Amino acid sequence: MIQVTVIKSQSKCYTCGETEQIVGEIAKDYQGKVEFQVLVDGTPETKKFGVVTTPVVAIGNKIYSMGKPVIKEKVLNWLKKELGE
Repeated sequence: MIQVTVIKSQSKCYTCGETEQIVGEIAKDYQGKVEFQVLVDGTPETKKFGVVTTPVVAIGNKIYSMGKPVIKEKVLNWLKKELGE
């Protein structure tokens, strides 16, 4: 099982919320293959990612996006790549 993580801002952030929604929807389609988690920037769990700006999308321990809006098709391609599909 692969870990899919979204790290969002402590404050209300439209881009963070949109990223969480997009990645969460994709993760639902891969139940049993991925574990989806949402973390809030500034917590101890986020330190290993070296967050500079949010939102962050990480698959496994690899950061695929930081500080930018995501596109559903790109996230899907990243996940397929990590799953070897």
